[in-house]
Amino acid sequence: PKASYANLIALVARVAKASTFAVDYRLTPEHRFPAQLDDVRAAYRWLLVNGTDPRRLVVAGDSAGGNLTLALLCDLRDRGLPLPSLGIALSPATEFDTIQPSMTANENSDWITGPMALTWRDWYCSADERVLPLVSPVHADLRGLPPIYIQAGRAEILYDSICAFVLAAKQQGADITFESWPDMNHVFHFFGNDAPQSAEALRRIGEVIAQNVQKQAVAQ
Repeated sequence: PKASYANLIALVARVAKASTFAVDYRLTPEHRFPAQLDDVRAAYRWLLVNGTDPRRLVVAGDSAGGNLTLALLCDLRDRGLPLPSLGIALSPATEFDTIQPSMTANENSDWITGPMALTWRDWYCSADERVLPLVSPVHADLRGLPPIYIQAGRAEILYDSICAFVLAAKQQGADITFESWPDMNHVFHFFGNDAPQSAEALRRIGEVIAQNVQKQAVAQ
């Protein structure tokens, strides 16, 4: 993975008390959808082929990686592949075809601006692909997925889109938990232990993973 993510991956690994497998998937604008999804699916298949028990797997990502996490869960289900025990999405991009009010309302409080987000969207997919469920998970069939845990900052430009996804998931009866922190921006987890909000969010990730592990142990 890129060096810029080494610290965040380490922070999550520490609270999860688990080994991590980070995918250095192809990036835009050189590679467009579905290259990224193909890469993470291939990595997931590799883990299974090499003996990893999916019941002990947690798929997680932030921002674009959060989008891929949600898309991968749907893709694995549709392909009939074994599902991981839990999906975690931090500040995920959930819709590319709709511009929600927070895109502009929170622009002064986030480090991502609306124009930046729209540029990245256009790098990722074509206009007619924006509505696809594997691009915009807000439109996906979210039934039959493992539990999903989402965190976000209420001051980020994607906040309303994340809320829309959570609402759609709940309306479909998905097992989803959403927690948010006031005044925090996009992927505030990078602050690590330097900010109480990010420290708490990381602690909660560890708790959710531990609870999931306990449930899997009981189920076995």
